[in-house]
Amino acid sequence: MSQAIFIIILVFAFLLIGGGITGYSIFGQDYAKDPLPAKIASLPEMNLQSVNSYQDYKTFVDKTNDLILILNEQAEFNIPELKNTQEAWSGVSKKITKYSPLINNYDDLIKNAIMYNQKPSKENYQNFYLSLGKFSLETSIIGITLFYTASYQTVGALYRASGLAPLALKCPSCVSVTLSSAYWTIKTVLVEESSKIAENIINKIKEGS
Repeated sequence: MSQAIFIIILVFAFLLIGGGITGYSIFGQDYAKDPLPAKIASLPEMNLQSVNSYQDYKTFVDKTNDLILILNEQAEFNIPELKNTQEAWSGVSKKITKYSPLINNYDDLIKNAIMYNQKPSKENYQNFYLSLGKFSLETSIIGITLFYTASYQTVGALYRASGLAPLALKCPSCVSVTLSSAYWTIKTVLVEESSKIAENIINKIKEGS
């Protein structure tokens, strides 16, 4: 686990440094041409308050994976899909304390996409990308922690999996806000062992700020 912690810390440091160097913002471009908000706005909301059974878990994973597929195909993200088998549920249910923050991440992204579609503006576009960064980062870290730790043992692999590589190039400020807000979800969703990863992440962010 210590190696995984070290890798994740390096990824976040790289994101923060890279964003600061580029100084480039997507919001100076013609954001009306971006097709991603419309594609995400077409997805249904989760309509779950919690995950208390395998059927709830399957609904949560299937809808989350539909969103992940759009991001991976349309936005050059590489977020790993969550596993929706009975065996996965049996293992995950013992490691997760509650799901509501992850459900909220999904629903907030859908709502912000709909809001932008109904009223295109620079502010709504930024809110959409902030919620997108939060969803991609937290879903990636939790998915990797629960299912894919052995497969993401390099900085580059985890950096690409987080989905923040294209976001870092387009909107450095979005990355920094995403990183500073991600900790609470990881802390409240994962059990003690995995929460230690979040503790190390937030400490490194504080040290670099």
